[in-house]
Amino acid sequence: MTVIDLTRMLPGGTGTLLLSDLGAEVVKIEQPPGGDATRWLEPRIGTDSSAQHQYMDRGKTSLSLDLKSEAGRAELFELVGRADALVESFRPGVADRLGIGYEVLAEINPALVHLALSGYGQEGPRASAAGHDLNFVARAGLLGADREVPPTLVADVTGGVLAALGLTAGVLSARETGRGSFIDLALADAALVLGGMQIAERLASQRLDVPVATPLDGRSPCYRVYPTSDGRHLAVAAVEEKFWQRVVEILGHPEWATRQTDPTLVPEVAAVLATRPLEQWLAELDLPDTCVSGVLDIDDLPDDPQVRERGSLIEVETAAGPLWQVAPPFHARENSNNSPSRRFLEVPT
Repeated sequence: MTVIDLTRMLPGGTGTLLLSDLGAEVVKIEQPPGGDATRWLEPRIGTDSSAQHQYMDRGKTSLSLDLKSEAGRAELFELVGRADALVESFRPGVADRLGIGYEVLAEINPALVHLALSGYGQEGPRASAAGHDLNFVARAGLLGADREVPPTLVADVTGGVLAALGLTAGVLSARETGRGSFIDLALADAALVLGGMQIAERLASQRLDVPVATPLDGRSPCYRVYPTSDGRHLAVAAVEEKFWQRVVEILGHPEWATRQTDPTLVPEVAAVLATRPLEQWLAELDLPDTCVSGVLDIDDLPDDPQVRERGSLIEVETAAGPLWQVAPPFHARENSNNSPSRRFLEVPT
């Protein structure tokens, strides 16, 4: 698959990163003179790159084109003629004003899949509004009772994953029918997909006048983060009764087994877990049948045994020396003629 990437920053970059990791040829079009904004973030790598850019654009070919110029558009049209897909993140109407909208590109390549990734989509009262991840998550009702800023850009990343899925489906369809398509994907809609199950249960509860009965909202003692005596934290996610029973047995309070979703039990559990440091609790509670784990900081990840065994992080060579990146998440293997399987995904540079 050959994909032209006209997007900027995280959402579109995530989608084309996943496709690149899976073997797609991604041509990243950057705006002169400075290129993509991720190049200029901190920490800097060399003269025109950053740690973020090294990650987001690994495995891609970068090309600087001024799409406001006739020469730049002509070069883009040449690329479109041999591409399977194109993804852009302009506000609605901008691509048409630049002369590179779907109708123009479909004349050049009728099988092209054109995905427009925008904040609120191509239509609706907010279509032309600016927005960032926090706006999309807030409008999807996903900020929770504490209204805190999420620790990662959840709508942006979800939108990128959905873009990769949509582009792949579009290309498969085009290869079968010979006809391309225009895909309208909004980050605000991606945020709704992210909260799909919770949204369905909450709105059904409202319509049917039946209370939501879930332990996953952070109010139940079986699904919470608890501080330990050394200032670190323990994540307890013992949703199933058998896991919760095992946890309370280890804590020395089997009488708590029937209070798994009782919010009034939270202070009592917290008081017990606050009596010891994290490592002592992990020695007793971090077992295959408890759903209990320590809360890691990002700095802890390179030394985590599970991360190391899975190869979930990789070290890549940069102008600043070797740096950690998140590895492709697909542990795919191919098998031929009953011979031993081998991993066929290689990490791009």
